[in-house]
Amino acid sequence: MRRVADESAAQSWTPGVRLVTLRVRGRPKGTEISIGPSRARRCPVPARRPAISRLGLLLAAAAVASGCSPSPSARPPRAAPLRLDASVTQFRFDEGTRNLKAGVTNNGRGDIRVSQATISWGGLAFPTVPLGESPVPPGQTAAFAIAYGVPRCGSVPTGAPVLVAVVDGRPRRLPLRVDDPGLLDRLRVKACAQQRLDRAVTVRMRPARHTVRVGGEEYLPADLVLRHRPGSRVPLTLVDLGGSVLIDLVPRAGRAALPARLPGTSASLTVPLLLGSAHRCDDHALGQSSQTFLLSAFVRLAGRPTQRQLLPVSPADRERAFAIVLRDCGRPDA
Repeated sequence: MRRVADESAAQSWTPGVRLVTLRVRGRPKGTEISIGPSRARRCPVPARRPAISRLGLLLAAAAVASGCSPSPSARPPRAAPLRLDASVTQFRFDEGTRNLKAGVTNNGRGDIRVSQATISWGGLAFPTVPLGESPVPPGQTAAFAIAYGVPRCGSVPTGAPVLVAVVDGRPRRLPLRVDDPGLLDRLRVKACAQQRLDRAVTVRMRPARHTVRVGGEEYLPADLVLRHRPGSRVPLTLVDLGGSVLIDLVPRAGRAALPARLPGTSASLTVPLLLGSAHRCDDHALGQSSQTFLLSAFVRLAGRPTQRQLLPVSPADRERAFAIVLRDCGRPDA
């Protein structure tokens, strides 16, 4: 198309306005297209968009197909996976009691919070123990003491024990590693035996308030009273007595007084005892004894195995008994 400017005098025009006439090829001669009137002015030329190469398009399509994101920094960070280990044990100084030590160990890479925990098992009932909200760093353990409760003696429990804990606000069931594999089964057997004993008889030790000297040694006298519960006529045998590292517990009449029997026809049996020093006066025994007052009577219900019955000692009786030990070791002011 060729543009021809025809400023003909025959056409009227306005000063400052240019009349533009276009002659188009392919049209009959004399055919013209007029564009105007148009005031001459400069117009900004739009910038050309950069061309996208075919290679760039192919790379972008491949990234979309492979699931890649053009801005990985916008993706939220993933939380580190939890790696938890649950365990339970009974320390030596807790043997003979219901007390256990359990814990949740953090084997992950970030802090955790364990707010409460319990043990779930068909053989024994356990309470829920609150642990607070303190953070547990990697490699550390949220440890707690837990005492088992009522045994379930009707049938042999099936299934492995688990530790149920609230970790970071969510309940979790964790496989429970028992350091001594037969521990919980043994505790259940003992608890069921204790339950049978408690239904049949009571076993109580009643220490005196003043010490006596027997055979040249100082002792705290006590009576061990075995008594049938109402309606019970199960025979009971007192097989033996057990003291501790520092305290002797013996029959006042000597070892020949054992075994002692409570027949089914009698309501009670009283066995006089003596609590005295075991003559362990070394620093290790005096300073490191952890079961000083864990005294025991070994009894047997008719037709049942011999079992251990703990004999509780009051704080006042503990002071009187331990004072005998200190005087025997030449440390009355210790």
